[in-house]
Amino acid sequence: MKKLIALFTFTILLTIQCNKMHAQVTAMDFNVIDCNGGGPHNLFSDLNSGKVVIIEYFMTSCSPCITAGQTLENLKSNLISQYPGKIKSYAFGFTNTYSCSTILNWVNTNSITSIPVDSGATQVAYYGGMGMPTIIIAAGNNHQLLGSPYVGFNTSDTTQMANNIRTFLNGPASVFENNNSISDLKLFPNPVNNKLSIDFNLSDNSDIQIKVTDISGRLISSQNLMNKQKGNNLFELNTTEIESGYYTLQIQSQRGISSRKISIIH
Repeated sequence: MKKLIALFTFTILLTIQCNKMHAQVTAMDFNVIDCNGGGPHNLFSDLNSGKVVIIEYFMTSCSPCITAGQTLENLKSNLISQYPGKIKSYAFGFTNTYSCSTILNWVNTNSITSIPVDSGATQVAYYGGMGMPTIIIAAGNNHQLLGSPYVGFNTSDTTQMANNIRTFLNGPASVFENNNSISDLKLFPNPVNNKLSIDFNLSDNSDIQIKVTDISGRLISSQNLMNKQKGNNLFELNTTEIESGYYTLQIQSQRGISSRKISIIH
């Protein structure tokens, strides 16, 4: 039995890691009536109107889903006061088998103010599957994701979410309303020991900043790469001096941001 549990756990972790390596960069549209009978709600209409949309896909038996939802409440409260009318949030059941009564019970019991919606299975599969909760932040009339889908949850994730949202809402329209100039971001090996290869494509010439932050949001490493050329780029990051642990790597161009989780093991 222990071997079966270990194998099942390994399979889930492997699936999550593979999905992170091929993370989506644009949102998946939906048109729904919520579990309170409101709507219809159309994601792309929300984004086209200038709103930033936060979506949590939750499992009712998942303790981190509750932690994530309640942590997002604090994040949303701060952002709504700073950017009135610009923040909207949804809480989707991760499976199509949850009834609206189940959805409403979960959001009400845990004091979640996001719009409650059922039947999120197709979207969960699109954003990466197995990890719970799955959280996405979408914005702009190009329906871009701000950062990669957050599959699983660390409390430090909200620091990155807040930074990305504020960058979008404070920055010039061209930063996010045009397509992110960074695409096909791949990190390998991951987990990494001494050298992490960072492979990405640029749609135009750009200066690049690569940052590594720990789970508390503290900046660990920052490097500027000047005048990187359009097309495929490969950069090696020396991780020898970074302690073993879990980190977020963010790569920012003059026209977009992409991020991935990395694990360093010495």
